[in-house]
Amino acid sequence: MLETKDIKNISVFRGLKEEELEEVAKICQVEETKKGQKIFKSGDSRKDFVIVLKGKLRISRKIKEEEETIAYMDSGNFAVESSLVDPKLKHTHYGEMVEEGRILKINGKDFLNLGKKNQNIINQIYGNIIKNITERLHHANNKLVTVYSTGKIASTYANIYNILNLMLETILTVIRANKAIFALYKPLQNKIVIQEAIGYSNNQKIKNLDINLNSDPFLGKIHQTGQDFFINPEDYKADKKYNLPYLTETAIGVKIQTGKNILGAIVLTDKRGGHFNFNNQILLNIISRQIASAIKEAEKTEEKSMHEELGRKYIKPI
Repeated sequence: MLETKDIKNISVFRGLKEEELEEVAKICQVEETKKGQKIFKSGDSRKDFVIVLKGKLRISRKIKEEEETIAYMDSGNFAVESSLVDPKLKHTHYGEMVEEGRILKINGKDFLNLGKKNQNIINQIYGNIIKNITERLHHANNKLVTVYSTGKIASTYANIYNILNLMLETILTVIRANKAIFALYKPLQNKIVIQEAIGYSNNQKIKNLDINLNSDPFLGKIHQTGQDFFINPEDYKADKKYNLPYLTETAIGVKIQTGKNILGAIVLTDKRGGHFNFNNQILLNIISRQIASAIKEAEKTEEKSMHEELGRKYIKPI
């Protein structure tokens, strides 16, 4: 079995406590690899998360019998992150070592079982993966379209709150969900304010909900923990606390944060054709950062305008 010293410096595991690293080490397997060795191929189950410890992994795909290289993963990089969310998915790419090396594997089912014992471990690892993928925009097809669209929308308007409906519609189109809300936190008033809601039969009623920050089991928990949150049909049916007006059997919520301040959250519900997945979470995190930046800029503009107004009306020239 691996020891904690063998994995603690791997970026995916940063932030884990010593005892948490020990639990992770139990489900890690290290494999020496040869040049030309196939690590996975299109059509196989995405059952293992792969981290390159030494050497280089080539990711490719076949188009009309022609093989096209998508990326090279060298030491410290990873692939098949979707196995940590849904190990039943199939590979659509090929992975081959282009030089001798060493890889670390984590079985997706083992990882999810570990999460049932300690949710903090998988939250921390998910967070580390998101940071890494956000930087390199891995698997970026629909993501790039949405990031471009929402970024363009956010940077065009001075008041971000006036165009939330348009942004949420853009997100729903790509992630293929039916409902969405944008919520702001007001901790001094102990409240959650839903700024925008779309897709609900009673959008206006959802927007006028009076939500207690400390007692809401979904939006309140995102603010309290600073973690993204998923709901699946099993959770929804098993726990009546999730029977909230803005939730359905499938939901994902991500925080909107500037610095250490969690300003609000984006929540998507009612996923079409299945559950929300890890790639959806990555995309929403990128968009939430764009919205946070737009809010920050809007606040700066508003503050500057307010100071100028005060100067014109209340400060007499000497």
